[in-house]
Amino acid sequence: MSSIFEDVNVVNATQQTITGSITVTDPDDETVLEETFELRPDETTETVTTETGTDTGASAVRYGEVFTTTGEYTLVVTLDEESAIDGVTEGERTVEVPDTENTNVIVTLGTTEETDGSINVDVLDTSEDTDTGTA
Repeated sequence: MSSIFEDVNVVNATQQTITGSITVTDPDDETVLEETFELRPDETTETVTTETGTDTGASAVRYGEVFTTTGEYTLVVTLDEESAIDGVTEGERTVEVPDTENTNVIVTLGTTEETDGSINVDVLDTSEDTDTGTA
């Protein structure tokens, strides 16, 4: 099954430009992703859907080939001070990756209808939703 997501996806759901970094360590405590990002709210994407017409999303960055083995991965998102969301500049979460081919992690920065924290982490399986939570 094809997915629009990569292994790790960071989405800006705010009305501000957000700069920061993401670090992911694998089950062996090796760093497998260490990247900085700048996400602008004006770089929205539009997807036509049959249910809602047009769905406008926030800007995002996607990282592939992060999950190389099954097990627990730790994600740490650090926002620059000027990008703090409700005073929050860091979130950390450990997630289980049971299938490296079908597991996607979505990090949402800001509150949406589906999230209630400043830095949210959702784990998705391309065949079913497996876990959600706030970092």
